[in-house]
Amino acid sequence: MSEVPWPVVMVFGAIGLYALACLHLFLTQYHKVYRVQRGGEGTPHDWGIDYESVTIDNQGKHLCAWWIPGSLERPVLLFCHGNGLTIHRLSKQVLFLRPLGLSILVFDYQGYGYSAGKVSEAGILSDTAAVWHYLVEQRGIKGEDILVYGHSLGGGAATWLAARYPCAGIILEGTFTSIPEVASDHYPWLPTHTLARIEFNNMANITRIRVPVFITHSTEDSIVPFYHAQRLYTSAQAPKHLLPIPGRHYDAFVQFGSAGLNVLKEFFKIPDTPPNR
Repeated sequence: MSEVPWPVVMVFGAIGLYALACLHLFLTQYHKVYRVQRGGEGTPHDWGIDYESVTIDNQGKHLCAWWIPGSLERPVLLFCHGNGLTIHRLSKQVLFLRPLGLSILVFDYQGYGYSAGKVSEAGILSDTAAVWHYLVEQRGIKGEDILVYGHSLGGGAATWLAARYPCAGIILEGTFTSIPEVASDHYPWLPTHTLARIEFNNMANITRIRVPVFITHSTEDSIVPFYHAQRLYTSAQAPKHLLPIPGRHYDAFVQFGSAGLNVLKEFFKIPDTPPNR
């Protein structure tokens, strides 16, 4: 029996390794996209802020949330947090946004923190809708008075919600065009669009949004490259604003400080000094 030529062996070996790499990405993408954090310690009281702990029902699954009251004359901020976080780890973001005088509602998706259930794309989207319904139906807040904030993975929930439900506007920080596109940034040699089982198609959603869009993104972001923000901004309807900033993916806007907050405040025409509550 003649030997198989070594070039043939190398070709088939390379094909086998490529197939294994594709299989690995296909099987591990949930763990890569959803870096779930369970439990958590501390509350807004520990940050020096009054709050109310609330439980929101989503089709029998209980979501943990905190209502942080602000001025009745201001919009309500619905905050969709990023990956690897829970509401217990949002002290920097909440304290950063407090000078706006807004009421803030933060919540954990299914499977995160102390929320019941198991994380999935459909679950995150339905959770966000359930929280919107809670604000409107139980808090008596008009949809048009809700500002939706999405950070990183939370941007997928925010664009989906703003494309389908009434709101006052949307804020995106470190948000991607879609999960397959981010995957292609990190695995350019793999057919990520074919392998992806998680979509979060922000590009498709943002074209449907008819309220003001504020996008901020670090030009140094190594997780979600800055071009994602540029593409989202180009596809968004006016009025819109893109604020490039320096810093890390996780907390660039917070670290940018009052300069960024002032731009946000001016874009949404929020008065400088919160009125007395």
